[in-house]
Amino acid sequence: MSVVVTGSVCMILSLSAGIAHAQGAAQPAPTQSAQAERPTLIKRDAAGSLVRIDQPLERATLAVLKLSDDEKAKLEPVFAEHERLVDGALRHATANISRVARVMEENNNAEVQGKLNELDNSAPMLRNRGALRTAIANALTTENNAMFNGVMREYMQAAAQQAQREAQQQNRKGQLGLMAVAEARRVAAMDVRASFRRIGIAAWPQLKDILPASGINSTSAAAMQAKIDELSASLGADASSEAKADAFMTAINVISDDQQRVLTDALYKRFAPDIPPMKKVEQPVPEAAPGKTATPPANEPVLQPR
Repeated sequence: MSVVVTGSVCMILSLSAGIAHAQGAAQPAPTQSAQAERPTLIKRDAAGSLVRIDQPLERATLAVLKLSDDEKAKLEPVFAEHERLVDGALRHATANISRVARVMEENNNAEVQGKLNELDNSAPMLRNRGALRTAIANALTTENNAMFNGVMREYMQAAAQQAQREAQQQNRKGQLGLMAVAEARRVAAMDVRASFRRIGIAAWPQLKDILPASGINSTSAAAMQAKIDELSASLGADASSEAKADAFMTAINVISDDQQRVLTDALYKRFAPDIPPMKKVEQPVPEAAPGKTATPPANEPVLQPR
């Protein structure tokens, strides 16, 4: 099996040797005060397993850093633009969005891997995080940018190691490089989940009224409307955005996968930005020297707006 990797995946693969070295070498234990002061995403449960983050990696990382008001202000438009592009790109590839979001809610890392190809092709920023991270770097001080990268690197190393242990417990090899790729794919999936929750928040106030014209069947619409009534009664008028997103995820999960795909498409068409779809632009293969075979370019096809 061949694997093409870019962006954050390349960073993770380049660290595989370092991870293996760290596993085999005794490391001095940090003092309690150093552990308390150092920002980190590493949390473990009672069994010592890594507790994986439940939001996009970049946002989770910035949340543990001490940022100035100026940095926070500069980051707001960075994420607003990233989220606009993700939501608008996914508008053209809605078939697997609800399923990816749900398996991430269920912490089912294995199933999500096969659901992302179409989403990657439509939303290249899911896999290649370079543009987002460059914009973040430009908003941070040099010191905070170094910590930002360090915290992400530490977390992704720990996630790859955790995935390796989980694979080995299932009598699979758990090759570290492939586990790193899988965890990088999980980063992309968390962005899909976050996008779906944003659409749910936007739709929630009107969702019950939208259902009859959304394309789902009457049985599904009735089931969702009943669940929305139930959830709305407990939410109250001052419900937070996160509470609305949770309610949306609960409500949509009462209907089948096929009906979820129909409704997801209708909601993205209504609430996601209408930006041009992306298309693959193949890079030209250079001419081979006489007697030689031409070598395709090493990078993936560039994705550009149509």
